[in-house]
Amino acid sequence: MKKLTFTFKYSLPPGLRKKKIPNKEKVLTYPLIPVRFYSKTGKTTVIEALLDSGSDMIHINKSLASFLNLPKGKKIESGGMGGKYIAYETKVGLILGRGGKTRETDFGYVNAVFPEEELDVPILIGRFPVFQEFQVVFEEYKKRFKLIPKEEILEKQKKKSTGKRK
Repeated sequence: MKKLTFTFKYSLPPGLRKKKIPNKEKVLTYPLIPVRFYSKTGKTTVIEALLDSGSDMIHINKSLASFLNLPKGKKIESGGMGGKYIAYETKVGLILGRGGKTRETDFGYVNAVFPEEELDVPILIGRFPVFQEFQVVFEEYKKRFKLIPKEEILEKQKKKSTGKRK
């Protein structure tokens, strides 16, 4: 898997983008990340998902699981923005980024959960696998976030430690 450094700006939630918002009104923006999901039977277009450092894994919605014909795995109790709910474990293909193979990273099939009943919550990209493969830097004051491949970080650390020995 080829990994790239990504920088994304915080965004308004999709439902607020076309609304006129008075200049004085402060509207929260979020670290939304472009992703595509796939399975053996299909692939989504680019979807914006919330990059969530407080979530352990990927949470998708029931309609997305149905669209991709994802198998229902083990039934579990899950929880998050929608409160506690019954969910199913599954595997789904995850592509992060947009712009074709030169501006995206394909994680292959990763663990995810989806609720038994449809919930009105965003798709969440949790710590696994993204935070395992990238250093994630939230720059709240700049309203942006960066994903830096761990190999790039390890290489910089290696160069620093090698330079100190001379």
